Amino acid sequence: MAKNFTQSDVFQAEIDFLNEVRALAENDNIPTEKVKENYKLLCDKYDRLIGEAKLLTSVSDRLHAKLNEANEKLKKQSDEINKINDDLKVNNQLLQDTIDQLVKAKVGRKASSIVLLIAILLFVLSEGVLEPFVEERVGNEQIGFIFKLGIAVLLKPIDVLVERYMMRKALKQRNNS
Repeated sequence: MAKNFTQSDVFQAEIDFLNEVRALAENDNIPTEKVKENYKLLCDKYDRLIGEAKLLTSVSDRLHAKLNEANEKLKKQSDEINKINDDLKVNNQLLQDTIDQLVKAKVGRKASSIVLLIAILLFVLSEGVLEPFVEERVGNEQIGFIFKLGIAVLLKPIDVLVERYMMRKALKQRNNS
């Protein structure tokens, strides 16, 4: 099982050695041989420390370069994703506009069919019921012509009303689904 080291544990041997050398440096009665031995040991540890610092700096530089490269790649990908999202928004709007136009055309066709049916029914009603009734009571043939003209004039407003009604119904169905 790996032991968890704190920062002070990792460098504890070096700290202990440094404290020992400092204590010896303050001692005026230290033999020259001991000073040379500690000085050589201090040089060896310092040399090792420089080597480790070079290695850590090299590793850190490489990791920093890789991190910069990864960040640049992420930025490029993010830019690409944003462009794709913008394109999708435009395409979705175009598609929605096309769908709306198709729904409007379909509703318009249905409304025209319904209005044509209403016109036929009104014409039959005018020719078969109203015109004979009016001619019998009033005795004027022009009244029948006025009925037919009235039917013709009412066809467009009826078409608009039917189309609006059907469009609202179609929009409700689209919003509910």
